[in-house]
Amino acid sequence: MITGLLFGTFDELHEGHRVMLREARTLADHLTVVLPPDDAVATMKGHAPVQSWTVRAEGLRSSGLVEIVIEGDREMGTYTVLNNIRPNIIFVGYDQQDLAKDLERYFQTHPTTATIRTLSPYQPERYKSSILRNV
Repeated sequence: MITGLLFGTFDELHEGHRVMLREARTLADHLTVVLPPDDAVATMKGHAPVQSWTVRAEGLRSSGLVEIVIEGDREMGTYTVLNNIRPNIIFVGYDQQDLAKDLERYFQTHPTTATIRTLSPYQPERYKSSILRNV
């Protein structure tokens, strides 16, 4: 069984998110999403999420594309979830290059057999949360 792990905010779940989740599902038998707490989102993005953690998590659960939604670390870069889940594949969005680099740095001191896979964009000029909020 291939276990996939996907980090993301998923604020106001949209079609771009759904396409990304479906792609991850084609590559993993079991998909867990690590959803950052609201205060971590504010730190990462410079603004609070539009939707609370609970609403974002429920949107993911009700999508039928995710088995488990777990709360991410409050302290960025600790990746405690990796010890608990032990994924085969860690998925990152096409716009999460900084996350991929940070994970690679983390793996230098915390070896793993997991691979990092970047998911394809889906109409990023239209389906990107920052663009949709400004429409």
